[in-house]
Amino acid sequence: MSETRAAYPQDQEDNEYRYIDPAWLDEIARGLTAGAVKHPGETWRTIPTDEHLARAMRHINLYRKGDREEPHLINAAMRVMMAFATSRNEEGK
Repeated sequence: MSETRAAYPQDQEDNEYRYIDPAWLDEIARGLTAGAVKHPGETWRTIPTDEHLARAMRHINLYRKGDREEPHLINAAMRVMMAFATSRNEEGK
């Protein structure tokens, strides 16, 4: 018999963090931290959105081809985050 959970006030939130996989988020944070050591000064913010997207697609394609030498899915996710941030700057948001 399945149990029905009562609704909580926070169930109405627009940004439900419970849907974000914590292990994925941790890997993103680790990757960004490693990148900050390798490339200090948040230089990624000066790279155009389309370049971040091209790099994300490269990682996705390599993963799809079977390359497991790098954490391509994490790298792609980081590049998509960077594209999102730079697009907001390009749009003046």
